[in-house]
Amino acid sequence: MTLKVPSFSPGSTMSSALPGYIALCLTLQVHRLVSAQFIVTGPDHPVIASLGEEAVLSCHLSPRMSAENMEVRWFRSKYSEVVHLYRGGRDQYGEQMLEYQGRTELLKDDITNGRVSLRIRNIQPSDDGQYTCYFQSSVSYEEDLLELQVAGLGSDPVISVEGHQDGGIRVVCRSSRWYPEPEAQWRDLQGKILPSASKEITPEADELFQTEIAIVIPEESNQKVSCCVRNLRLNQKRESAISVAETLRSEMESEKETLLSEWDREKAEYEAVKELGLSRARGYAVDVTLDPDTAHPNLILSADRKHVTHGNWDPPNKSEGAEHDIWVLGTEGFTGGRHYWEVEVGGKIGWYLGVCRESVSRKGKVTLTPEDGYWVVWLRGGVYHALTSPSTSLPVSIKPSRVGIFLDYEAGEVSFYNVTDRSRLFSFTGTFSGTLRPYFSPGYYVWGTNAAPLKICPVPAQAGGNLGS
Repeated sequence: MTLKVPSFSPGSTMSSALPGYIALCLTLQVHRLVSAQFIVTGPDHPVIASLGEEAVLSCHLSPRMSAENMEVRWFRSKYSEVVHLYRGGRDQYGEQMLEYQGRTELLKDDITNGRVSLRIRNIQPSDDGQYTCYFQSSVSYEEDLLELQVAGLGSDPVISVEGHQDGGIRVVCRSSRWYPEPEAQWRDLQGKILPSASKEITPEADELFQTEIAIVIPEESNQKVSCCVRNLRLNQKRESAISVAETLRSEMESEKETLLSEWDREKAEYEAVKELGLSRARGYAVDVTLDPDTAHPNLILSADRKHVTHGNWDPPNKSEGAEHDIWVLGTEGFTGGRHYWEVEVGGKIGWYLGVCRESVSRKGKVTLTPEDGYWVVWLRGGVYHALTSPSTSLPVSIKPSRVGIFLDYEAGEVSFYNVTDRSRLFSFTGTFSGTLRPYFSPGYYVWGTNAAPLKICPVPAQAGGNLGS
């Protein structure tokens, strides 16, 4: 501030101007003292916190003085976005943002020395960013800006071999549950970074990230490669390795190739492809349960909501018991990602399995086709069909005792697998919208027959998609 000294005209006197000048100087001096009563200081580096854990943000007054009777406010980008508020000698929660309720605590053990800390529990991705630590006394206020960096270490990478590409073998590495976006690389045994064929990072439903990175390895290569996914904030990584030679030995051995006829070679390639498809799908196994709120009155669900069967229902109209609208949906709803589950069908003579839109209606005539929101395969009269429009008959050489269902939402794919011989029964392709849910029906009911339940089965851990482990 520039101080302008008053001038004196010939008609003025020193005695009349001096009091005003002194008053102005005193006012400026008091303002300077008030604005400089204290400063607020926080850490000069970001605070890093892991997902699900807690973070502690600290700041203090300088010079040291008690803040017991001050207002201490922690907020985000706006003064009104209150993370935690202390005022009048106690914590105030009336202005606190909803997402922080029940998760914050002001640590006041050293508040008489002007030092406070904010503890935030159950750290979430949305907590990432800047926070303001604000102190206000009766005559002055100051603040400082702090940064909280949230970090999440994701899952172990899952490596799968996914067929031929550009004269080599395409190998894909996937890992999920990272925050922020991770760095993914392929490396050789010496740690040298290898060029990737593709790399993709996609957001998950809960603000976390999934990474997928592919590499094409020459068919004649014997090298072992590793997939390394790293969180740069934590400087920590997850890593998995695969031996290309061991993985490809069954189809790469030249001695076996020379002994096989063309028919044998085609059969071997077919077996390898179908094994690969099921193994990849099983790598996305999820826990599926039955939703009793969607169950038809004729259906009985087990206590663990894993089995469904017909009840002893005797409707006035006997044909009603044979309708395919006697079904139940899975509790889980899917709006993205890849998901796989298996159902034991045993020796049942009829069943329906697949997925449908959550919004489908039971009112009126039901048509189980993709156009109406159903992607379903059924068994009836000893014949397997995919319920396309018109339906597609499915050739089945070995009757499945267990059926696997694989949903790839973004790819618009629903695939059905005969787990018994590891073959693929059928794949629907298209475009999905809205929430999809698993669909189950124990089939048409003929009194005294087809009473066996459909059973949702756990997918063995060793059946996952990591072929390189």
